[in-house]
Formats: sequence, structure tokens, C-alpha cells
Amino acid sequence: MLDTEKPKVWQDMAVHPDAGSGNRMLQERAAQETEALERNAKMKGLLAQEPKKITELEVQKAVQILQKYKAGKERLEKKIVANEEFWKLRQWNYMNDGTSDFSPATPWLWSCIQSRYSDVMDSYPTCNIQPRQMDDKQEARKLSQIVPVVMAQNNYEETYSDIAWYTLKHGGGVHGVFWDGSRHNGLGDISIRKVDFINLFWEPGITDIQKSENLFHTELVSKHLLEQRYPQCKGKLGGSRVTLTKYLYDDAVDTTDKAVVVDWYYHTEHEGRRALQFVKFVDGVVLYATENDTIVPSRIEADPQTGIPVEVATGEPMAVRGLYDHAKYPFVVQQLFPVEGSICGYGLTDIGRDTQIQIDKLNKAIVDNAVTGATPRYFVKADGSVNLEEYQNTEKPFVHVEGSIGEENIRPIDTKQLDAIYVNILNSKVEELKYCTSNQDANNGVAPSGITAASAIAALQETAGKNARSANKTFHRAYREVVYQVVELIRQFYDVPRTFRICSDLGEEFVQYSNEGIVAQRQQLMGMDTGLRLPEFDIDVTTEKANPYKKMEINELALSFYGNGFFNPAMADQAVACLQMMDFTHKDEIMRRIMQNGTLQQKLLEYQQLALQLAQRLDPALAGQIGQAILAQGGGTFPEGGQLSHVAVLGEAAEHPFVERARSDARNSTQDN
Repeated sequence: MLDTEKPKVWQDMAVHPDAGSGNRMLQERAAQETEALERNAKMKGLLAQEPKKITELEVQKAVQILQKYKAGKERLEKKIVANEEFWKLRQWNYMNDGTSDFSPATPWLWSCIQSRYSDVMDSYPTCNIQPRQMDDKQEARKLSQIVPVVMAQNNYEETYSDIAWYTLKHGGGVHGVFWDGSRHNGLGDISIRKVDFINLFWEPGITDIQKSENLFHTELVSKHLLEQRYPQCKGKLGGSRVTLTKYLYDDAVDTTDKAVVVDWYYHTEHEGRRALQFVKFVDGVVLYATENDTIVPSRIEADPQTGIPVEVATGEPMAVRGLYDHAKYPFVVQQLFPVEGSICGYGLTDIGRDTQIQIDKLNKAIVDNAVTGATPRYFVKADGSVNLEEYQNTEKPFVHVEGSIGEENIRPIDTKQLDAIYVNILNSKVEELKYCTSNQDANNGVAPSGITAASAIAALQETAGKNARSANKTFHRAYREVVYQVVELIRQFYDVPRTFRICSDLGEEFVQYSNEGIVAQRQQLMGMDTGLRLPEFDIDVTTEKANPYKKMEINELALSFYGNGFFNPAMADQAVACLQMMDFTHKDEIMRRIMQNGTLQQKLLEYQQLALQLAQRLDPALAGQIGQAILAQGGGTFPEGGQLSHVAVLGEAAEHPFVERARSDARNSTQDN
């Protein structure tokens, strides 16, 4: 130990070497301080090996890997650009031979995508977080309230909408779940964004993004902003070897003053634990690297043995801990229709684009024929001596002709009319596109001819919507993974209590929440330390009832339960037995409430019987008043004379008359008139 690292009491001993017993006390105290300093040094990892540094050489190797990944997804990028043109009704750019300027683009494929988008947003998800152990039940309830608020603060519904459009058009979508330390004036918060496949690069041939050895995310950023934020890159921008595929924008987009910033993610192993490492670089300049961040987080607190303030490590450095504790890439990928060897699947544009091309070509041929037939054209003999200007001008009553007039001078051109079969082919192609993209008329509320019954129409719509419901489950699975990463970021970064406004059916309330209850918990068994336990949760994804017809259906179901006496405490057993044979959303919650009502009613009857029995023995007049009040609450009358001649004695088999009356009223209310 260096002299500068010696405890202060050692310095006191040097000043007073002959302090006697006081010196011995100082020696003991010095030993304690030395032990505290050694523990502190061990916790801070000062004896650990120096991690490797990320240099420009490492970045150059990463750029080579990125270019390899980019070459592997070249066809995918071309497909995405072409699909975007089809979405903008620019499909004639891919099939016009230049012989005609007339290029009608019918929006049948656009309509199919728009209809499926409506189905996706009608099933907008929400989450209910369930504990895996009883000790975490309260934290799960809090997270179920807080996570939707975090999502709402991120405008997640808009992000979900953007990803839904992208997935339907191109076959897949990507959620980016990050921690943004600049939000809330430096406090930081979770950020959820849509990520374009064109800006994401992964190992070719994989179908799970988490299995990629490296992952790159690119973004165009203004060079001026980069030089302001990162002074180390000033004067070094402009030599990028990374190029990005561009969409065919309608506006003139100038990217000459922008640089490609690359976020590089990869994994490392440390003592058998996987860590997610992160490097941000631009044009070969390292802006930040977690493996270069060896600063140990610490705080000042009193030593438990000596009470002396010492600096204590509060965690591991970023070089060891990694960017995120969950050690996953902060990207969630979803596929509409999966294909082997790619994380991006097939979309509705990929399925319907050929049929859309056929529809447009047939439509153009039919329209061209109709225009040709509706526009008279003539053969004119070169020496026919007909004044063509007067002939073309329909407002002139006379047309001058030199010489004789005959059919050989000018004759109409006959136009062959298309047969009706071509129109039938066009209509069949339209139906084919609807069928292949699961956008039949029944999905849009149009009933086939001859079907008028509401139940039959509803049955058709329910059957036709099975493909949409299947696709919605794909979105919900991705949503579950997004919520999982949100919970993990809350566990890692919500050290400071935050206030959330929670809105429910009972009103609004303001609650404070931190990660204190979901971080690793110290466990003890019979006074012995058994290690740490990390609370884990299951995420149950349900659908918000955004569809007004779904809301109406749920409301009608609730009214039906009420009208049939399901919420009558006296009928709790029958109601629970009936509900067990039914299947609908939140059935378990309703069953739990009905059983609670039955239990409360039973307790109330027991307390009423006890009160009446005691009052009958002590004061019959008081017993009469209590009985009258009980009957008044139940809608009945008290027997004449003011005596309770039929009050049941506790422990007897006879049923109390109040209970019998309640059962009779319940039977009468549920019988048909």
C-alpha cells in the first residue's frame, strides 16, 4: 500500500509514536480502516485485468463485417424499395415499356393493405404482468399499471401504427427499445422507436436476430451536430465507407452534409456471463465504446464496522457489465409471413404485386379499347380532295370537296370490340387478389347476395377474419417481447422514484415507483444467506377493445350476467358453475369477484344471526328493531308483535328465515314470467 493510501490514523501514529495505550487503540482502528480500504478496492475491481480497448483498427474490422452483411441483404433492400413504390401506386415504373403515356394504376392492392391495417389497429394490445412467485404479486400489479403509462409517454400507439404499415407492406417490422439518458433533463427514460430494415444489418441466413454474431444499426446525422456533440470527430468526417440504400423519394433529399453513424452491438463473455457490448462510430472515429468505459460506479457511505465514510462500488464498470443487463440486442423483429433464411418475411405486397400488375394491364387494355371505339377515325385517300380541316370541325355545316364524292375518298376505320370475357377475367383477377390477401367482401362488411340475417352476416365476418386474427397474434408476440425489454430497462435504470398518473375506472391516482422491488433480492433460510433471487414475471397480452362492436358485445354480456342474477351473492355457486363452462376475456376476474361477493354475503348472514341472537337474549325490544332494519334492507317487513320467533340458534341445522327469504327472491327473479 502506498503512503498516500494509508488511513488517516496511521498518520496520527506517526505524529504521536509514544502514545501508549492510546497508540494501541489507534493501531486497532488503523487495522480496521485498512481492512475497509482493501474491501473497497476489491469491490471496485482495481485488481481485475484491464479489458481490451476498442480502437480505430477494431472499427475498420467492424466496417468490413458490416459491408459483408449489407451484401447479404441486397435483394431484400431492392424488394423493400419496390414494395414502397407499389404502395405509392407507382407500379407502372416496373412494367411500362415506354410505348404509351397512359398508365392507370388501380389501388386494389393498396385497399387490401389498408383493410388489414384496420384489423391490426382494432386489436391494439395491452399487457397484464403476472408474478411467478407470491412475493412478487404486488410488484406485478404495479408494473401492470406503470408499463402502459411508459408506453403512452413514448407515443407507442403511433409507433405501433408505423410498424404495422411497414410489416404489411414489406413482410416484417422492427421495434427498437433503448434507454435514452437525455430524456427528462438527464434523468433518462425508455425510448421505443420504429427501425427500418434498410438501416439494420445482421448476419445473413439467420431467422432470429438474437443469434447474429454482430448487429449494426446505421443513421444519417448532420455533420455539424456530430462535431458539436463529439469534438473528437471534428475535421475527420467525410471518408465513410458505409453507404445506405435510398428510397425513391418524391422530394429532393440532399445527404451531402450528413454522415453515416453506426451503432455496433456484439456480445462478450465474462466469468461465464454474457454481456452486450456497444460501440458508436462514424467514418472510423470511435465516439463511444462500452469496453473502453472502465469507470467503476461508486458512492460514499459509512463503513459498517468503523462508521468512517468510504467510497464503495455500487456496480461493475460498463466494460464488464455491458450496455443492458438483459444482454439482448435492443431490437424486436416480427414477421408477417416467415421465410427461411431471413428475419424479414413476406408481406401483402410480395403476395399480390403480380396479380396487381395483371389487373392494371387488363384494365389498361380495356380502357384503351373503349377510348379507341369512342373516338371515330377514318381512312382518307391521298388524292380524295376532301378539306380535312372543315371535316374535323364539327361546328362547320359544310365541307368542301373537289371532284366526285365516294366511299373510296374517305371511309371510317372499323374497331374490333373486346369480348365480355376479358371483363370477366379482370373481375376474376380482382377477386383473386382479394382472396389471396384475405380481404374478401365479408371482411369489409359486405354480405353476399341473398344473405340478410344479421347472425349469418356475423358468422361470415367471424370466419373471414380468422387470417387477420392469426396475423394479429404475430404482432402481439412482438409486443410481448417489447414489454419484456421495457420491464428489464425499468429494473436496471429506475433507481430514482418516479411519479406516474394512473387512470382507471375508479378515477385517477398518482403513484411513485422505483426498481427497488424488482432488483435482485437477498434471500435467507433459517437465518442463513441463500443468495440472490431475481423477480421474474409472465407477460399476458390482451386486446384493447377499440372496436365499438367488441365494446357493445362485452357490455351486452355484462348486462346479461346482471339480468340473470350472476352478481346476486345468494347465487354465487350457480354463477361460478355456469362461468366455468364459458370462455371470454377476463373470465377469471369475474369469477373471483362473484366468489368474493358470495363470501361477503355469507359472513354478513352469520354476523346478522349472531347480533339477533345476542339481542334476543339481552333486550327483545332491541332485537325487534335490529330485525326490522335487516328486513328493511332486504325489502321485506318485520313480523307483527316485534318478536323474532324464528331466529335460528347458531349451531342448529335449521336455516334462518332471512336466508330462506333471500333464496326465494333469487329464484323468483331468475324464473321466466
